[in-house]
Amino acid sequence: MLNELLNQPFSGFSKEALKFLKSLSNPLNNNKAWFDNNRIRYDEFLKFPMRNLIDDLAVELKKIDSDIVVNYKSIFRINRDIRFSKDKTPYKNYYSAAFAFDKIKSSEVPQFYFHFSKDEFLFAAGQYSTDNDYAKKIRLGIAENYSEYIKIVSEKNFKKNFGIVQGISLSRIPKGFEKYIDKNKPMLTEFLKKKQFYVYKTFDVNDVLNSKMKNDIISGINITYDFTRFLHLSTK
Repeated sequence: MLNELLNQPFSGFSKEALKFLKSLSNPLNNNKAWFDNNRIRYDEFLKFPMRNLIDDLAVELKKIDSDIVVNYKSIFRINRDIRFSKDKTPYKNYYSAAFAFDKIKSSEVPQFYFHFSKDEFLFAAGQYSTDNDYAKKIRLGIAENYSEYIKIVSEKNFKKNFGIVQGISLSRIPKGFEKYIDKNKPMLTEFLKKKQFYVYKTFDVNDVLNSKMKNDIISGINITYDFTRFLHLSTK
């Protein structure tokens, strides 16, 4: 039974997966006792189907770029990190995974990301972390390769699907970057203020119930590939 679950091609999560995540949204259920009593449901409706999805994506993403690391460690734990949080709820009410270049996904680096909950399916790409060292490297990459970056974020299909690059911005250009300001590069000032560089798109949550979910993710990665790759190379 276990081998069958792990080796099946991904055909979508079941409605039971959404019901499970909905149950975790209820504070009365979001505790270790409830989760332990429902662990079989978690394994059957979330853990094993996600592994099937990862198996399929590993094959497809290798065709896009073999440097994108895809394996079961790409899946985020459903346990929340509550060490520094006032909210001690132990479990997330969504399920997620991410893929980075050259290494297993990490919260600090540029990556492709998706999650779904009882009422949302989201795909995102880019640099979400506000780590100062990474942000500085990305700003420098943009400043020194402005034409390439502006071409990427202005590309018709990219803008149609993901709009403008999102993220927290500083109130002024960081010290040391003033020398890059150029009246012939009108967007550069705003780019250099950013602490985050990411885009996202939401899909119909019903997409997770069939193979369209996989296609949505692959499409998202194809469209945001140049953007995320640029950020990745800037941080090297």
